[in-house]
Amino acid sequence: MDKLVDFSGVMYAVVEALRTEAAPERFVIPYRKERSLHDVLAASCIIAFGFSSREEAVASAKASVATAAA
Repeated sequence: MDKLVDFSGVMYAVVEALRTEAAPERFVIPYRKERSLHDVLAASCIIAFGFSSREEAVASAKASVATAAA
């Protein structure tokens, strides 16, 4: 396995998985094209997108959970 992964052009989104028996869970996922993100996930599951780093997306997810809990 000699291939390198090209991370240029990767953006990050925060998505929410709704569950009936427990509180919703939030995940950070990478994507390259916004259109493909919307093709795969329902718009209502996408909390935020367009982050240039995973860390920035995680911070946003934590902030939105804290705000919702308050």
